[in-house]
Amino acid sequence: MVRPLNPEDVAPRLHENERKVLLALKGRDTATTQELSSATGLGQDAVEKACAWAETKGVVSFREEVSCSFDLTDEGRTYAEDGLPERRLRDMLVQGPMEISNLKESFPLLNIALVWIRRNDWATIRDGTIELTQKGLDLGEALVERVISNLSQSPLDDSQLDETCRNAASLLMRRGLVEKTDAVERWVDLTEFGRDVIPFVEAVPGRRVITQLTPELLQNGGWKGATFQRYDVNLPVPSVKPGKRHFLSQVIEYIRRFWVELGFKEMKGEHVELSFWNFDALFQPQDHPARDLADTFYMKTPYKGRLPDPEMVRRVKETHENGWTTGSTGWEYKWDPEVAARNCLRTHGTSMSVHQISKLTPDDLPAKFFSVGRVFRNETIDWNHLAEFYHTDGIVIGEGVTFRDMQGYLKAYLEGLGAKRFRFRPGYFPYTEMSMEAEVWIEERGEWMELFGAGMFRPEVVKPLIGVDVPVLAWGPGFERLVMLSYRIDRIRQLYSNDLGLLRKARLWME
Repeated sequence: MVRPLNPEDVAPRLHENERKVLLALKGRDTATTQELSSATGLGQDAVEKACAWAETKGVVSFREEVSCSFDLTDEGRTYAEDGLPERRLRDMLVQGPMEISNLKESFPLLNIALVWIRRNDWATIRDGTIELTQKGLDLGEALVERVISNLSQSPLDDSQLDETCRNAASLLMRRGLVEKTDAVERWVDLTEFGRDVIPFVEAVPGRRVITQLTPELLQNGGWKGATFQRYDVNLPVPSVKPGKRHFLSQVIEYIRRFWVELGFKEMKGEHVELSFWNFDALFQPQDHPARDLADTFYMKTPYKGRLPDPEMVRRVKETHENGWTTGSTGWEYKWDPEVAARNCLRTHGTSMSVHQISKLTPDDLPAKFFSVGRVFRNETIDWNHLAEFYHTDGIVIGEGVTFRDMQGYLKAYLEGLGAKRFRFRPGYFPYTEMSMEAEVWIEERGEWMELFGAGMFRPEVVKPLIGVDVPVLAWGPGFERLVMLSYRIDRIRQLYSNDLGLLRKARLWME
């Protein structure tokens, strides 16, 4: 904070408690909050709050000193009086080796003692007999015993222990015999600027400082002769942390509302999809690289499902093999229904689009649909890729719809998501023609980033599904990258995290 240059201007802005703290620091320059509490008559919480506000005005500085101390637990105090179990067992063995079976009833702490007497190399066990080693015979006072003895007198500060005793105390902590307590002492230091302010605070001794003018003060005249605390609009205010939805959930809801307001209806589908809908209905050949295990998650159980309407399956089959009546030659291979029946996790939301088209009749046109849902791809996970992510897809179907219409829809969509600079470039996809790709400009990197693809479904996609060739605009944009840019997130996995710090700081998505 930039401190005011005029001490006289600061004095009237101080709260009454800040004034008390400042005057209590006069002549001593530094004090603990506990000392200031005694000097001012304020509670320690009130002192700390006053000091925190005074620090923002530059008149004091606030610091903390952390110290730690060690003390015995209840179990540790018992051992301080009776001796450690291993010491008591060692003293019993000074007379000579003993059978462990004979010790079990007479010595309840035998199991604990055996662990530590062997770990300390004070004794050995052979054939059920325990016998002291030379180290055990020569044993004087062990270091841990000395630490316990000292702690039995009074707690010890960390600074009172040397390195070996500190290590012994740590060992006793792991045994539950010693506990460590951290103490925080808060110190307040008067700054040079604070010294300059004190005379102006003293200039109005005993005068009441009013922080809020109330009707009662106006009625009884209590405001007369008092000093009004000035408002300081530069002071920081407490941050508000209201409850709110995860920002990614806000974005998804925004996208849903965006498309609904444009007259689209939402499509929904299952995560597990037939390869028929995910690939074949989109005129993607069965030997296409995207269908490999390297790119697609196939289900082990159930391995395959039931193909839809046989007549539609026949049309798709013939389209792949010879083009059917679409005017193309197809892919010219033998289409295998077993491959089409395999179950997989959907790799894009376009599978819902072809599902929806297959349900339409010519009387249902024109129509507009969208979907928002998770898709799955067998990708290498890195800062920019996950195996599971969200996709939003859309289709517009009807006579007269054009490529320019699609550009208009997607321009509005990108602007709605906050993209400032973007462009459409020619692209290629197996199931659309014409096709394009959308890219957004990344100012920080000085480069264009690809966002999604779009295009007009080929007749080989539309006609086998609905029986007629009608224009269909289709797009399938993801939105994680735009959200990452908007929230300045570096790694895509942060979009799905429950990091409270990130969620609290994240602004609300545009409403």
